[in-house]
Amino acid sequence: MSKQIIRGLEKLRNGEQLNLKSRAFTNVASATAAGLSPAKNPGALIYLSTGGTGAVPCLAFSDGTNWKQITLGANAI
Repeated sequence: MSKQIIRGLEKLRNGEQLNLKSRAFTNVASATAAGLSPAKNPGALIYLSTGGTGAVPCLAFSDGTNWKQITLGANAI
């Protein structure tokens, strides 16, 4: 597991803010081209600026085999 992912998990455990923009990609292909494969990064969470269905921003989670899209919904209140 990469040091960035480990540091991100530590931040979450400590209740700190996690900024996914530091690891933003346009889509899964750009993440893969940067060397971030789901097989090498199980549990990773990334931000895709145009990677979602319909070319909309979304999050993607690695299940160890594939990147799973997490669609962004309504505004948080």
